[in-house]
Amino acid sequence: MTSSSSAMMLARLKMSDSIWFRDWPATDVDQILSLSRFRQHQKSEMIYRDGDADELIFMLTGSAWTCMKSDHKSVRFGMVYGATLIGLSRLLTERFVDDPCYEFLAAEETLVMAIPARTLVGYLDARPQLWRAMTEAAVLYQRHCIKLALVFYSGPVKDRLISALYQFGLSASLNAGQQPQQELAIPQEELATLIQSSRQHVNRALRELESDNIVKLGYKRIEIVDAPALERLAVARLIGMATPTREKND
Repeated sequence: MTSSSSAMMLARLKMSDSIWFRDWPATDVDQILSLSRFRQHQKSEMIYRDGDADELIFMLTGSAWTCMKSDHKSVRFGMVYGATLIGLSRLLTERFVDDPCYEFLAAEETLVMAIPARTLVGYLDARPQLWRAMTEAAVLYQRHCIKLALVFYSGPVKDRLISALYQFGLSASLNAGQQPQQELAIPQEELATLIQSSRQHVNRALRELESDNIVKLGYKRIEIVDAPALERLAVARLIGMATPTREKND
């Protein structure tokens, strides 16, 4: 369990580095911190659901599944990581007319900061320049999500898997100020969901990466044995420089 003091220190660091709060004066950041609450979530616990509480969630560590509720079911379709701000619709005066439909489930042990929506709106209204900064951050984050969707959902399964392993194990950890994860506790079924593929295709692609000496497979765990190689391949693909690979029965 993370202590309050260490959570506060981590949150201050994360806020100052994030696109959401990096332009905020330090005194305002401290005020937001003093009025927020920290919560630790275990895997599969609900982090946020539309309409449940009048708050925004700033993720400090870990990752969460993005889910859409439909016909009494919850469909997973993506993942968010540290420094993500969840619940932006809470900043709007007019609520959306559609039924609450989004929820976020912890994909691993995750530390979050719950910010009262009215408190945040009050600071934004008192300082219009921060509204502009928040809007710019939302646009940047939208572009980031589109780019992630492209690398996760398009191309051969092996390429998509490389991007997913990098984002889940290396990039997200570094963005959270942590050491990169060398061992990922994520089942192949969840990886298949993340990249919108099948478990069989994911297993085959993982075997290929194991033959390439990039990963080592275990029971519901994947060890990254060559992190520099994985990062090089993933970053090259992210900026459109990777050489496409051929794959049958994708």
